[in-house]
Amino acid sequence: MKNSEKNLVLNFEKLGFSIISSALIEAFTSPQMQHTPIDEVLLEATNEELEYRKGSRANRLLKMAKLQNSVANIDQIEYSPQRNLDKLTVDRLATCEYIKSHSNVIVIGAAGTGKTFIAKALAYSACEEGFRSKVVSYSSLMRELAHHYKTNPLKYEKRLRYYSRFPLLLIDDWLCQAPEKQWVNILLELMECRYDESSTIICTQLPIENWPPVIGNIALAEAILSRITAASFTLRLHGPNLR
Repeated sequence: MKNSEKNLVLNFEKLGFSIISSALIEAFTSPQMQHTPIDEVLLEATNEELEYRKGSRANRLLKMAKLQNSVANIDQIEYSPQRNLDKLTVDRLATCEYIKSHSNVIVIGAAGTGKTFIAKALAYSACEEGFRSKVVSYSSLMRELAHHYKTNPLKYEKRLRYYSRFPLLLIDDWLCQAPEKQWVNILLELMECRYDESSTIICTQLPIENWPPVIGNIALAEAILSRITAASFTLRLHGPNLR
């Protein structure tokens, strides 16, 4: 390599662009690329760097969401007629445009119909697209927040902000048990914080019309429901138990 080429490679290494540096070394030392314009060399090198960084960020986000070992993937979803699952809708959700518009997704189905798999597949796609995501179970989330609410109000506010700031929050087993009285106020506060600011995926066995009687306080239930369903996509799964 010429001195100028060596210095260019060294500068990119100092800037932390290791993939660009490696790509430039390969280009500058390859006889097949000796006559390739420098702008094309740099374009290819920077594309490689961007792809590497996108992959690294996706891996970090998958780990944060606890999806790094998940087998859930959009490409693995089955669309048999008895499932009542519209592929066009799922493909649209897989683009993550709903996250950009702060819309929600409600996945409803009996146990074993694959609702958690679909929800996690959507969250996996969100991580791949660079959106910070979090997967939690309804019961554990409520127990954690209720504990802090009772024992440490400052910690409660901190954790509430933590869960509010994820661009995508997946709550599995939504309303799998009747909420305690305190949980209802916490749910409303959480959904209020997330309303029109982020996206939530709700995974549940309960049809939406059954939420208010299970929650108990009809007025608060309607307030929670309205913040989730105001801008949402609903997937209602049918069919046999897939487990």
